Amino acid sequence: MVCCKITVDGEGEYNVRHLIPEEYRKISRAAMGVITFTVLLVAALIYLDRITAFVGFVMHTLAPFFIGGALAFIQMPIDRRISLLLRKTLYRKKPGARSARLISALLSLLILVTMIALFFYILLPQVFSSTESLIKQVTSFVRENDAAINQALKQFGLVKDDVDSLNSAWQNILGYATNYINFVPMLLQTSYNVVYRFFFCLFIGLIVSFYLLMDRERLARQGKKLCYAVMKPDFCEVFLYWMRRTNRTFAGFTTGKIIDSMIVGVICYIFMLIAGLEYSVLISVLIGVTNILPFFGPMIGAVPSVLILLIVNRSSAITFTIFILILQQIDGNIIGPKILGDYTGITPLLSMISIILGSALFGFVGLLISVPVCAVLYSLAKTLINRRLEGKGLPTDSEAYDQTPGRSPGAPPDESGEKQKKPAQNKPGPAELVRRLQQNGKKNIRS
Repeated sequence: MVCCKITVDGEGEYNVRHLIPEEYRKISRAAMGVITFTVLLVAALIYLDRITAFVGFVMHTLAPFFIGGALAFIQMPIDRRISLLLRKTLYRKKPGARSARLISALLSLLILVTMIALFFYILLPQVFSSTESLIKQVTSFVRENDAAINQALKQFGLVKDDVDSLNSAWQNILGYATNYINFVPMLLQTSYNVVYRFFFCLFIGLIVSFYLLMDRERLARQGKKLCYAVMKPDFCEVFLYWMRRTNRTFAGFTTGKIIDSMIVGVICYIFMLIAGLEYSVLISVLIGVTNILPFFGPMIGAVPSVLILLIVNRSSAITFTIFILILQQIDGNIIGPKILGDYTGITPLLSMISIILGSALFGFVGLLISVPVCAVLYSLAKTLINRRLEGKGLPTDSEAYDQTPGRSPGAPPDESGEKQKKPAQNKPGPAELVRRLQQNGKKNIRS
């Protein structure tokens, strides 16, 4: 805030800011903040289309760096363990050597690339072969149940009565599809662009993740230095505390969820091999990948898996349904709590609301990060509420705020069930108020 100095009768210089009472200065700052926020909000609503287009362009351009940050975040636990192992063995005398950071970053990147390569080399071909076999099974299922499916389509009005069979309907569909054969080159070009963009972002993201892991300690120090430069020390400490807590919540939830999903996928694969169920690789990968999605993930993976087995073998579908119900109960009550711990601390209702809002606002990314973001916001709101309660001398435990009529928070229960009456208290006079304020160390008293 710019301060002006003036001279009054040659007696000295006075600060103009000191001529304005502190309470009026607070009111003026609050009013200016409200006006600024209102102007920015109106401008954002007027130019919403341009702002959305600009944000989309920036997100599209910086997508490789976002992917690199996400990959570095996933590699962080591995990098820390490798760094700790190197400091205890090879770099015991020089724990802060830069070569140790280089080796740990390279090894963690190598582990990540190896896992991605194994997925594309081992699992992906089996998934493709299972998918091809599934398409053949679906085709044969349609041919065998032609009459029943055709009758069901007629009942729902999807096929006209003059159509003799479902095959003729397929022929009509193929006939319409041939009219749009000109769109095939465009579709191939679009697919090529998507695949090229994916691998390009993945390659750049791996490079970015390596440099982030390489310089993560230096970047952390520079960020902390910038925080102290632009903020007050007290506010900066609070900000850094919540940043560390957010990082711990996100890291614990993300890492734990990935490990939990891998365990669930392996258990599902082992059971399907022992039970002799069809498409064990395809269904196990589907169950493991969808289990990463919080709350709705198990249902999203279980429903298509049961439908796939139902087309092939009904007894296998029934066996798998019983198994997946038992597995989800074991995962939700034993495996998940042991791995994830209490990183979220929110109720299932809040999880559901956050997932619905996150997926509606930010799509698939919002679906992934909605639960940890809600956990951080819930923890922040809980801390602020507890501070307000402590300032008022009220208990912070939720059990103290029951629905018993006539009870104040923290008061013992009334066994008779009658409303407790507060004892009459005389209001303190002005002299008593002055004495209490002086005892508390408050010297300036305004009437």
